[in-house]
Formats: sequence, C-alpha cells, structure tokens
Amino acid sequence: MKNLIKYWPQLLATSLFAVGLIILYCIIFYSLGILPLGGKKAPSFVLVLILQYLMVKKIFKTDAAHFLKIFLFQYIYILFVAILSSMVLYYFYVSEIGLGVLNEYIQFSVSELQQYKSVIIEHEGIEYYKMLLNGINGIDAGSIAKDDFTQKIVLAFLPNLLMSLYFKKN
Repeated sequence: MKNLIKYWPQLLATSLFAVGLIILYCIIFYSLGILPLGGKKAPSFVLVLILQYLMVKKIFKTDAAHFLKIFLFQYIYILFVAILSSMVLYYFYVSEIGLGVLNEYIQFSVSELQQYKSVIIEHEGIEYYKMLLNGINGIDAGSIAKDDFTQKIVLAFLPNLLMSLYFKKN
C-alpha cells in the first residue's frame, strides 16, 4: 500500500475534478429547464466512472498491483467523490437558491403524483398514496446528500470489481 500513497495527490485531484463535472452537469441541466434531482442526477455518475477508469488505467497500466489494492484504491476515490459531492449538494440545497430549486422540484413531484392519485389509490390504497406524498414533502438537503452518498458507494461496487480484475497483476 505504501507505493499507492504516491498517487494520493492524483486521487484527490481526480475526485475534485469529478465533483466539478457533477456541478457543471447540474448547472447545464438546470439552465435547460431540467431539475437535476431524482433520476435526472443519476447519469452524472457516468462522469465519475469515466474519470475513475482513466485514472486507474494511467496508474495501473504501468504500475500493476494486486487486485485488492486496486479495488481499495478505487473505493477511496469513490469515497472522496461521494463525500465531496454530498457536501456540495447539502450546502447548495440549504442556500437560498438551492431552497428555491428544491421547492420547485417538490411542487413538480407533488403535482405529478396528483395526476396519478386515483390510479395509485385504486391499486395500492390511500395509505400508500399518503406515504408517497409524505416522502416527497420530506425531501430536504440532508436527504439529498445522504441519497447521493449512498448511491455512489453502492453503484461503484461492480465497476470497481471489473476494473480491478482487468488491471490486476497477473
């Protein structure tokens, strides 16, 4: 692991760059009139994976390492990205501008839910509908940050595994 410590500056720089791209992605979507929340935010994870692949390829193509070292190195990268991006999202959504975006998203989601109210109640019952409505109204900066962090950690497992297998020392 000592030989991987020399790559920490590159790891941190790539993590910061990934978060910068996520921010840019959200700004572009919002400027196009698309709220970058819910399923609209998820494709930004592809940017994280592309940078991860490029970083791992650059480091481990010339400096082959054991499978577990590569896997751990990638999870440290994902952990950095997850922490930084969830902090950025949290602080954005507690700001005045962020609260406006969040309220707009909640209003849109509630109105979308209202369109299907009768179908939901007919198939699932009134309690389920109320649970969905309460869930939407309970969205806040903390829940968005927690969701972002959790998604990045969970979604990274399979790509990390595959890249570690590909770049491991034979």
